[in-house]
Amino acid sequence: MISLRNGFHYALGLAALAAASLRHRIGGYRRATDFSPDDWPTAVTHVREIVEDWIRHLAGPDGRAYDLMGLDILELGPGATLGTGVLLVGLGARSYRAIDAFALAKGTPLGFYRALEEAVREAGFDEARIRNAVDEVANQGSDPITYVVDRDFDIVRAAAGRSFDLILSAAAFEHFDDIEQVLGQVSKVARPGAIFLAGVDFQTHTRGIRGNDPNSIYRFSPDLYRSLSFPGQPNRRRPADYLRILQNFGWTEAECRPVDLAAPKYTEWSASGLDAKFSGSEADMHVLTGFVRAVKP
Repeated sequence: MISLRNGFHYALGLAALAAASLRHRIGGYRRATDFSPDDWPTAVTHVREIVEDWIRHLAGPDGRAYDLMGLDILELGPGATLGTGVLLVGLGARSYRAIDAFALAKGTPLGFYRALEEAVREAGFDEARIRNAVDEVANQGSDPITYVVDRDFDIVRAAAGRSFDLILSAAAFEHFDDIEQVLGQVSKVARPGAIFLAGVDFQTHTRGIRGNDPNSIYRFSPDLYRSLSFPGQPNRRRPADYLRILQNFGWTEAECRPVDLAAPKYTEWSASGLDAKFSGSEADMHVLTGFVRAVKP
């Protein structure tokens, strides 16, 4: 029964992967989320949740809040908006620079940023700084918020001589083709004492599949998966890969904090249907999403 179940999910996942590959090859990479930035309430909630997650995982072991005041922040792959930057500046960051390979945030309507400005009224946010940040985005100005699109995703070049106290990412690293190269470049622009924090979605991104078979993308051999590649295809790197690479570049306190975990029964029966590379316990296939965190000495 387990063999039949895995066979069914293999075929279903392969069909979904082939469809995604065809769709992206024809239409290109256009949207980083399941919703449009024109859907302002959803988009506002989305960026607020991202920042809240970052703040929660930046807090010290004693629960003390991490102070953003005066920090220079880099976000990799911000997606459809620069709303996270607006909120980080509102929390005291001196500057925010976003780097992406696709100009997804350039078409975001100004109405979204005005809606975000109106939505943030609680303590902790400096309304004047948020207003100034929104004005700079509207005028496509410079600091405190800058946005650089580099087709080669050359972080050192896009940083333009700047260095950063905090390097952030949300559900973007799983889309990078070469995380070794990305983390190597991040290491070059990180200041001593900088914190790296990336939320990573390790599971399949196909909505119709992930509910029942979140590890679907790990069923296929490297050659088959590569043959159906497309821009933004999940790279299938696991938590241990991130920790090893960060440690190789000299980062300390490297850890992956799991957030969403697969049900034990699913992990048990699906394991025999995964490619051999992901069948061992070191792959941590029960981890579906998590935050990778490290400190630059």
